[in-house]
Amino acid sequence: MAFDMEQAFGEFKAEFDKVTDKINKSAQSALDEAKRLGGLTDDTKASVDKALAEQGELRGRLDEIQASARELEQRFASGARGGAGAAKSLGQMVMDEATDKIRALAKSGVQGDQSLGVFNAITSLPGSGGPLLPERRESEIIAPPDKKLVVKDLITVGQTDQPLIKFFREVSRTGAAGIVPDNGTTVKPLIDKTWGSESEEVRTIAGRMEIHKHMLDDIPALRTDIDTTLTYEVNKVENAQILAGDGTGENMSGLITNATAYGQTAREPGAGATILDRLRLAILQVAAAGYVVDANVLNIWDWAAAEILKDTTGRYIFGNPFNDTATPRLWGRRIVDTEDMPEGDFLTGAFKMAATYYERQGIEILLSSENRDNFDKNMLTVRGEKRGVVAVKRPLALCYYTPTP
Repeated sequence: MAFDMEQAFGEFKAEFDKVTDKINKSAQSALDEAKRLGGLTDDTKASVDKALAEQGELRGRLDEIQASARELEQRFASGARGGAGAAKSLGQMVMDEATDKIRALAKSGVQGDQSLGVFNAITSLPGSGGPLLPERRESEIIAPPDKKLVVKDLITVGQTDQPLIKFFREVSRTGAAGIVPDNGTTVKPLIDKTWGSESEEVRTIAGRMEIHKHMLDDIPALRTDIDTTLTYEVNKVENAQILAGDGTGENMSGLITNATAYGQTAREPGAGATILDRLRLAILQVAAAGYVVDANVLNIWDWAAAEILKDTTGRYIFGNPFNDTATPRLWGRRIVDTEDMPEGDFLTGAFKMAATYYERQGIEILLSSENRDNFDKNMLTVRGEKRGVVAVKRPLALCYYTPTP
């Protein structure tokens, strides 16, 4: 009998939803108990810990299934194109599309501005990070290395052709479902949501670099510069804006700006509470709001401090210096560590549910000879820019912690 992936995925999701429902009930009971008694009993804490661990394990398995499905889709797509090979980097796409144009410019000389095209890089494929050399085809099948997660990977990504995104934001949610008699007269419990109408303007992220005119004769070197400089720097700013844009001026209104504040200080385990304790309570806060936490974002130094924690025998608790291939996790959830998160702060939540990033334009590459003193120095200016905006639709699905001064 053939294996039905769709059926298997459906059965697994049903199991995951069942555990999630149990988590929501346990979380609400735990918060009620802590409020009533001033803390959690050992039995309640153990019950919630067990449920969260089970949910985290299922979330990990779900991530692996989805990753495998995407990999299969990419392999089939590659085969449908006649085995065209791995995904290309942005620089390689630019060079493939514009090689003839560049060679013509090298012969005739660049005058004015020359557009090399607009490119929407597929960030989920291995080549999108910017390989410096073409891949060599081997007969042996080798699993691709894990790509380090960035904040943009955590949220939903869509497209837009509008300069302004209008959307509804969930402001509050009260009430819950309940057991009611089937008498035809009882009013059913109301799950009441309050929505606010919001709008965000598409923002432009741009950068430029100077190259010597002779680089037009060396297309691989120009490709490398586009990959390692323009693409890297523009994407770096994009991720910083998605996470921490403060919404002022030309900045995006990012995840941190719109997240729900951490509100579990009264439930912390005494004066010795650590960032890991607070993260655990923040996960519970999001669960009590009805959302499944799928990732945590920490500062790079805070995550390093967690990785080097040791037990009484000197063994690492979280980190493994001899095996860095596994996706890092904390409390069963994926970790994104970034310097854009202030040290001591963290953000946790159901990122896919919480926010969407709308791309208006992929990176446009423009080549110009008429910038400042380019003509005198035989230099050219290469500009790269992209346009997009993040819309946080469910702030309750995100919890942000920052230490009190």
